[in-house]
Amino acid sequence: ESTAYVRVVHAAPSFRQIFNAPDSFNVYVNDIKMNAPFLTYGAIFPSNASFGYVAVQPGLNQFRVNIHGFASASPDSTRLINFTKVFQAGQYYTLLLTDSIKSGRDSSQMFLPDAYTKPLNGYYGLRFVHAVWNDTTGKTIDIYSARRNANIFTSVKPGEIKTFNSFASNTQLSDTLYVRRSGTQITLSQLNGVSFANQRSYTLVYRGDGNLATGTKARALATFLHN
Repeated sequence: ESTAYVRVVHAAPSFRQIFNAPDSFNVYVNDIKMNAPFLTYGAIFPSNASFGYVAVQPGLNQFRVNIHGFASASPDSTRLINFTKVFQAGQYYTLLLTDSIKSGRDSSQMFLPDAYTKPLNGYYGLRFVHAVWNDTTGKTIDIYSARRNANIFTSVKPGEIKTFNSFASNTQLSDTLYVRRSGTQITLSQLNGVSFANQRSYTLVYRGDGNLATGTKARALATFLHN
């Protein structure tokens, strides 16, 4: 309880254009590098599926992002961004670095408190984050579950974060999740064969370049586990 915990997710598809630098970097906390190897788009650190967090001291922490192997023989000589975050002892956080990485606002960057309670037996917890910042202006999306034959999140705007909800768990069945334009059956992306374990909590992220339907940085759904 005297320690705080954080994970980092690289979800900035336009990183190269924003910084005019290679799309690979290291994250330092109080001058200590927290990741290895360097982060590229889509990477999560730590990547441990059962407990993906790094311990940090509570209170004010200094973060910096340094480019890996750019413009110098020293792999971390080029500093791109500096920012501070305040952590509460015993709490968990996700630093979801998006195309708004330069923003001073936690909600844009995105710095997310992973505040949830353990789901009851027979249920799992799920939060949704819309991190496709260049989605069509003024448009929202729904997340449709094929197994439930219903939307599980509706009318979500770019940058919006839906809190953790509980859903009935069935480990014998997988699901296909669709990103649809709100109020229509127009599919923007889908995630096949996804399953959620009993009494576990997850974040579902819609990330990538909203203008791309294929490729490494295309708009897509991804999940990561909290506990």
